[in-house]
Formats: sequence, structure tokens, C-alpha cells
Amino acid sequence: MKNLKNSGLVLVLSASQILAINVKADQTSDAIEALKNQIQALSQKVEQLQQQENVQTAKQTNAPFITAGAEGFSLQSADKNFVLKLSGFAQVDARDYVSTARGGRDTFTIRRMRAIASGSVYHDFEYYLQTDFASGVTSTTTNNSFMQDAYVNIHHWDGLQFKAGKFKEPVSMEVLPLDQYLWFLERGFPTELAPNRDVGAEIQGTLWNGALVYQAGAFNGVPDGGSGDVEVADNDKDAVVRVIGAPFKNTQIDALQNFAFGLGSSYGLQGGSATPTFATMGRQSFFKYNSTVSETGQHLRLDPQLSYYWGPFCGYWEYAISDEKFHSSVKNTPHPYEYFENTGWDVVGSWYLTGEKNVFGVLPAVEHPFRFDGSSWGALQLAARFGQLSLDPNSFPVYAASGSAQGATSWSVALNWYLNHNVKCIFEYTQTAFSGGSQTAGAVTANDERVIQGRLQFGF
Repeated sequence: MKNLKNSGLVLVLSASQILAINVKADQTSDAIEALKNQIQALSQKVEQLQQQENVQTAKQTNAPFITAGAEGFSLQSADKNFVLKLSGFAQVDARDYVSTARGGRDTFTIRRMRAIASGSVYHDFEYYLQTDFASGVTSTTTNNSFMQDAYVNIHHWDGLQFKAGKFKEPVSMEVLPLDQYLWFLERGFPTELAPNRDVGAEIQGTLWNGALVYQAGAFNGVPDGGSGDVEVADNDKDAVVRVIGAPFKNTQIDALQNFAFGLGSSYGLQGGSATPTFATMGRQSFFKYNSTVSETGQHLRLDPQLSYYWGPFCGYWEYAISDEKFHSSVKNTPHPYEYFENTGWDVVGSWYLTGEKNVFGVLPAVEHPFRFDGSSWGALQLAARFGQLSLDPNSFPVYAASGSAQGATSWSVALNWYLNHNVKCIFEYTQTAFSGGSQTAGAVTANDERVIQGRLQFGF
């Protein structure tokens, strides 16, 4: 367009020169008038070209922005009021049980395969949709596997936001991070006593530059470790609160700025036949309630937690308590109603051997992505975990299913290899010892569970 404009100017100047020459050569009024008409026509043409260029520039200024990169694909309006981001990830796992006796089978499996759409409309209304297509997912009446997340968050102020839909209940610290950010193939024991995803609404916010984070809301209520889309058991709801403080966040003490502690909690009245099942880090079930047991009353969860990171190191501790009332329909049971207090805890730490900054629940900024020529190898992270899950001894033998163990103690070591921002490998060894379980040959609890696990993860 600029070339056309310049060409028009050249024509105008040329015509002017022609006019000067012709005036000298021929002073007739007809010739002068004809040349003036030519100049006027050329001027109008230049003006039209200028207008077209202005229109084109305006269109480009108001055009949407389309980007593609390591974070996924994004479409954004020129005024940033409307944003659509498309992303996803897949996790291919391998498990090899090296125990003498085992209940599970060595297997390759698609642990998760998620598609995610997120963004905002009119700037302040954020949305997030996530569904799962992994193997083993089946359609249910509550649809709690296919649709993982579906919520809207009204975010005009950082300190006061409103969120509604299906998302993770804010109780357990380790439940909240995205699944692709895990240091191990599976989350630790405390998360099995906490709710996972549920439908509800909450207010949330970050105050004083991150020194205080709070969440409070109401949800349908789900069993320990469970998720749900719709309430099918009762009319009661769970109240949930989580408050995390970082007292040194805004100080000049660098080594303590990222120390945080707090408490997550939920309280509600549970009803229905759904009861939790507890599994090892190798995904083998070692405790469940028998078919005569149902949830039938008050359910209180407490989850104190703390975390700390500095440089390449990050660690956290979490302790979960689940105190709930159960009912047994077995006739002549001495105690048909019982409160059981189950507890779980773990201590977790990790270190980036390649020096990247370590933050819980965040992918590292890989300083030297892997290259096949051997010039760089990506980021390496070493992680270790030790934890325990203890079931109330009063649940035996009436409430616990035959063969269930009263407790499990587990330790794990893992090497995470981040080839780049999008490709990650996990190599993990886990050993779990059981107490009070069945010693029958072939039972999960008959011997320590020893399992070698691996994961190839791709995300964008």
C-alpha cells in the first residue's frame, strides 16, 4: 500500500513538471486546463490510496492475536477482553511389581489423557474446562470421570474472587496442583483422606502480595478421595475452608520468603452407600469397607500443612485427619453406628540437580532443553517421599472388608527428567509395608509391595 502511495506521489510530481514544461512551450489555456484535470485526477487517486491504507491499518490494529508455543495454542482479541487457550497432556505409565506375592498385574496404561480449554470473556470472567479420555474411564450416572473440571471464576480483584462449578475442593495441599506437575506417579496418602473434585461455589483471594491465601465454599460432598458431579445421597452440603499464610513473604529475608503454613478443613453430614477405598502408590487396593457399611452422619476433615522452597530445593509436609460416622446394617451388631478416625501423613522433598528454581506445583523453567547432539540434557530432579496411612482399629472386623490392612507405610524415590517444557519422564521405585492385613498367599498385604514405575508425559 505504501508503494502505491509513493507511486502516486511520483505521478503527481511528474505531472507538475510536465505542466511547467508545457506552459513554457504552449501557453494555450486548453492545454493548461487539461493538465490541471490530470493533476486533480491523480490527487484523488492518491487520496483514495491513503484512505485504503488507513482502513487496512485499522483492521490490523483490531485483529485478534493467535499464538502457538510451549504453553499451547491461544486466540486473543485485540483488546484482550476475550481469550481462548487450548492445551492438554497425556501420561503413559508402566508398572512392574517385583514383590513375591502381588495382587496387581505388570502393565502399560494410559493414566491420563486430558484436553483443556481455558481463557476469559470480558477480561474478568475466567473459565476452565478439562475432560479425560484415558483408558479405564467409563461413563457413569454422575459423569465424574469424563468431565474433570468445569468452572467459572470472577476475577476482578486478586483479593476477592468468586468461583463456581466443578473443581478441586480446597482441603489437601497435594490435591490442588495440576496432575502434570506431580513429582511422583501418584499423590501421597493424605490425599486419600481428602475430597478431590466436587461441584460447588467458593470465594477465594490472595492478600498482601501473597502473604495470605484463603478459600471458603460449599460443595455437594464426596467420600474421602472421591469426586462427583451431582448429589445422589442426601440434601446436605459440605462447608470447606483453607487458609495459608506466608509470614516472611514481604520481608528482606530471602531464605524465608517462601515458607508457608496453614490448614484445610471440611465439615458436613454424609449419607448414602458410597464409602472410600484406600490404595498403595502402586494403585493396589489394601483397605475397603464391606458392603453392609454406609456413611451416615457427621464428617470432619482437618489437614494442617506446610511448605518451603528456596533455590533448587522444595519440600512439604501434610497431615490429614478424617473423622466420620458410619453405619453397619448387619443384624445384632453391638455397635451399629461408629465414628472412625483415619489419619495419613507424608514428608516430601525434591532437589533440581541441574540448578533450576524449585517451586511446588509448577513446571521448571528448563535452562538447557535436551538436544540429540549431546550439547544439553534438560533438567533433572531427584525426589523422595515417606508417608503412612492408618485406619481406625475399631473398624475391624465388623466394618472392614475381609483381607483389609489396618495401615500402610511407604517410601518412594523418583528421578524426574524434564527434556523440555513439554516432555517429561519419571522413574520411580516405591516400597510399602502393611500392618494387620491378610497373610494369605497372593493377597496384596501378604508381602511388602515393591513396584518399579515409569511415566512418559507429553503436554502443551
